Amino acid sequence: MKRRHTLAAMAAAALGVSGLGRTAGEAMAQSGAGATGAQLDAFIDDMVTRHRFEREALQKLFSRVRSQPQVLGAMQAQAQPRPWFDYRLAFVNRARIVGGARYWQENAPALERAQVQFGVPAELVVATIAAETLFGKTTGVHPVLDALTTLAFEFPRRAEFFRGELEQFLLLSRELPVDPATPRGSFAGAMGIPQFMPSSYRRFAVDFDGDGRIDLFRSNADAIGSVANYYREFGWVSGAPVAVRALGPSEIAEEQARRGIKPHSPVSALRELGLVPASEVDPQLPAMVFALVQREGTEYWLGFDNFWVITRYNRAVHYAMAVNELAREIRVARNGGSSRS
Repeated sequence: MKRRHTLAAMAAAALGVSGLGRTAGEAMAQSGAGATGAQLDAFIDDMVTRHRFEREALQKLFSRVRSQPQVLGAMQAQAQPRPWFDYRLAFVNRARIVGGARYWQENAPALERAQVQFGVPAELVVATIAAETLFGKTTGVHPVLDALTTLAFEFPRRAEFFRGELEQFLLLSRELPVDPATPRGSFAGAMGIPQFMPSSYRRFAVDFDGDGRIDLFRSNADAIGSVANYYREFGWVSGAPVAVRALGPSEIAEEQARRGIKPHSPVSALRELGLVPASEVDPQLPAMVFALVQREGTEYWLGFDNFWVITRYNRAVHYAMAVNELAREIRVARNGGSSRS
């Protein structure tokens, strides 16, 4: 077995320094897919060449980065799926429903303006922020630079993605401007009230409070406008359905569910296979099939283009369904009704 390199060792090799401090958990955070100081060195070269960063500044910055073993542990734990009935409880609950109605009341002008400007319903924006950070209360404690560097060089399965996000984070830090060692976020490097990854921050975030800067860490208005813009850019269709229960043979449903989360067949074609929507929908709407494991057994659902749009925020079917159901419950609570959760 090859000896695995830690970030500290990589930084020492890449930057030509010695004596970098070791954290207590570095041994746990060893990466092993051939990660070497040369990879970090190449990354720095690229940032200097393509984006005109100062080499010495980057070398100094990365010399202070510490490997985050808890980040790697969280990424591994995330890969273990939970059944829907368990997952749902964590998101569609009283704290988020009641809190959502209150957040809507407190931010009604921004939410109404976002709904008009972007065509995205207020309850979806509120539910997304509720699911991500409980309305900005849990935005993350991990140093974003350390988390992204750990994942970029010690998590081989998604190293390319996280190197791209590390690049975007350094660019974003220069643009804001902010010391890249300062921001805190999730274990995956998502930031602020809506938990945008750096690339999404740069591409979709908007100045919705009109103060001349985009601040997803402190401005609820900017967060609201940015979430609505995100969904609009991925193709949200105002007034179109999100998902509907499907009835039919489980073997047919399972076969269709394996085709992925992008809508692939019109409702009429799925009906011919024996999968019948539980409520009336346009037979020409493209749909996909997904399963939800309840305590009483497995349900099958049809997801439409708007469902797919929600999965662009988080690519898990459970997440999209939880946000969809939470949005519905928040609207009921906002209108003075009683929640079913």
